[in-house]
Amino acid sequence: MAAFGDLCLLKQSDPRDTEKLIVKAVSLGYRTIAVNTTFHLKKVAKQKNNPCPEPTDWELLSGVQNLKKVNRNLQVLNRVTVPLEENGQLHQLASDTLHKYDLLAVNPATDKLFLQACSSLEVDLISLDLTARLPFYLKMPQVRQAIDRGVSFEITYGPMIRDNTQRRYVISNAADIIRATKGRGVIMSSGADGPLDLRGPYDVANLGELLGLKQEKAKSAVSRNIRALLYHVEARKATGKSTISGSEIDTDDDDKDLAPPLKKAKRTVNQ
Repeated sequence: MAAFGDLCLLKQSDPRDTEKLIVKAVSLGYRTIAVNTTFHLKKVAKQKNNPCPEPTDWELLSGVQNLKKVNRNLQVLNRVTVPLEENGQLHQLASDTLHKYDLLAVNPATDKLFLQACSSLEVDLISLDLTARLPFYLKMPQVRQAIDRGVSFEITYGPMIRDNTQRRYVISNAADIIRATKGRGVIMSSGADGPLDLRGPYDVANLGELLGLKQEKAKSAVSRNIRALLYHVEARKATGKSTISGSEIDTDDDDKDLAPPLKKAKRTVNQ
């Protein structure tokens, strides 16, 4: 089986708190981890430009360095999630700083933006807000187009732990994602805001089954689909466009259980 991954630990204002999240995730068995920054693009031309923060090299933290000594294949990646609210924001996705992040996710707020994310935007992950009613219906042809391009869909389980009302929405919205994807190209992430939000990969796979994924697809959502997504990232960064779909990755070869190491630019830890 491919190594386990969690691609959405929420970045904390204090790097030490983020470090605690990373340490907890590793202790639960995850070997590919992404720390998520949410960046809001400006809405109108007259609005003051809001510079995107530079990604942080979490592997400079002493705690993470100690983990790397024990787990040589551990990857701690930077992810940025961009909410998309209007078409006029799309050109801002070409920002050099955004593309310094290892993973690029979008959260489209309208049906038209969702269609563009599925059909043409060079992104890695579509991450919808599952804590409220979805503002549009997930159409299978659009979703299939995204999956065929190697773009993945995310289900975050953390809100289910934190809030009863949000739990109901997540269950309903996750069912919609599973219906539209048929379980293909789905990853499950914690969206953890603290160590108590994290669950082990086998527990997450069991949760995926409860949400409607078949057993094998539930396991893949925390392992093989993570690896397929990272191959897609490598292809996007190498060629300027995505060229590998998840279905093209040989997910049955146990000798290829490690996620591909991503090349990183030099970064610092913001204290």
